[in-house]
Amino acid sequence: MNRLVLIGNGFDLAHGFKTSYSDFILDYFQNAIGEFFKEDVYSDDLFELSYGDSFYRFDKSKLDTPTTLQEVRDIIEGFISSSSGHYVKVKVKFGSKFFKEIFDNFCNLRWVDIENLYFDHLCKLKNEAEIIHLNEQFACLTEILEKYLVKLRLDKKDFVPSSYSRIFTSAIRKEDVLVKGIGSDLVPENLVVLNFNYTATVWNYLNHVGGKIENVDHIYIHGELEDDENPIVLGFGDEMDEEYRKFEKLRNNDLFKHIKSFKYSQTSNYWSLIRFVQSDEFQVVVAGHSCGLSDRTMLKEIFEHENCLSIKVYFYKREDGSDDYTDKSYEISRHFEDKGLMRKKLVPKGQSEPLPKPRCR
Repeated sequence: MNRLVLIGNGFDLAHGFKTSYSDFILDYFQNAIGEFFKEDVYSDDLFELSYGDSFYRFDKSKLDTPTTLQEVRDIIEGFISSSSGHYVKVKVKFGSKFFKEIFDNFCNLRWVDIENLYFDHLCKLKNEAEIIHLNEQFACLTEILEKYLVKLRLDKKDFVPSSYSRIFTSAIRKEDVLVKGIGSDLVPENLVVLNFNYTATVWNYLNHVGGKIENVDHIYIHGELEDDENPIVLGFGDEMDEEYRKFEKLRNNDLFKHIKSFKYSQTSNYWSLIRFVQSDEFQVVVAGHSCGLSDRTMLKEIFEHENCLSIKVYFYKREDGSDDYTDKSYEISRHFEDKGLMRKKLVPKGQSEPLPKPRCR
C-alpha cells in the first residue's frame, strides 16, 4: 500500500514562513506606499499612486511605511476619499475591478479565494478586450507573487527532520482504513509528495526519508520558483463548475488562459500523479492543503478513485485550542458525489493529529 501526501500553503505557514495571501499583499502595498512616499509616484499594471497635477506634497520627514494591513487600508482609503485634509489630492488608480475587489477584501482572503475571485470576474465578462485585460492582471499578480517568494529565500531555512518525519514515514494504521480492511499496520511501500507550494520546505524532511520507504517521489504540481521548464501555476481548476461548462460552448480561447488543466498539460507532472494513483491502493495524507474548489478536478479524481482507501488530515491547531479539522472536512466533502463513501474514507478527528510544530536548527 502506498501513501500520497498533499502539501499546501498551511505547511509553510506552520514553519513560520510569510507565505499567506495576507503576508504577500501586505508586502505589496507596503512597497507601493513606501515608494510613493519616497518618489511621489508609484505605478505598475495593478495599482497606481500619484499626486496628479496637484502642487500638494507630503512632508517626507513625517511619513512612515504602514506595518499592518489595517494601516494600509486606512492610508489608501484616506487617499481615495480625499475627505481628510492630510490625504487630499492624492490620485489612486486600480488596474481592474478584480484588483480593486482584492483590496476591498484583502484582510479575509486566502490563495484559494483569489483563484475563485478571478474566475468569478471572468464569468461576468463578455467583451474580448475585457477578458484579455483581466488575464493580464492575473498574470501580473502571479509574476509579483513569484518575485515575493524568491525574495523570502525559504530554501535557506533548515529544520530538524524528526519534527515532521512521521507525516511521511509512519505506518498506515489498520484502524485508519475502513473501505477495505487491512490485516495490520503497513509501512508505505511508495511515497509520493504532491506539493501545491512553489517552495522547497518539504525537502527538509524528504532528504531523510531514504531507507525508511522503498520509493520516494516528489511532484511540484503547481510548478517551481524561477523554473522555465516547470513554471508556477496559479488559476482555476474546477472544470465541473456550471459556469465553466458554458465557456466550452463559446469560441473564445482567452477564457481558458488561466484554467489549471491547460497549464498542467505543459509538463508531465499530472501524468506522473495519475500513474501513481492508478498503480496501487494508497492513503491520502493532507498536510496544510485547503482542499478548496480551485483544485476540485484533481482532488475529486484522487479522493474518489477506487485505489484511495483512506484520507487522513493533519489539522491546524490554533493557540486558543480550536482547530480547522471540521472546516477541512467540509472542503473534502465537496469533492465527493457519494457522501457515504466520503464518510468511510475520511479518518475521524479522534484518529487524526494536529500538524507538528517544527524545530529550526
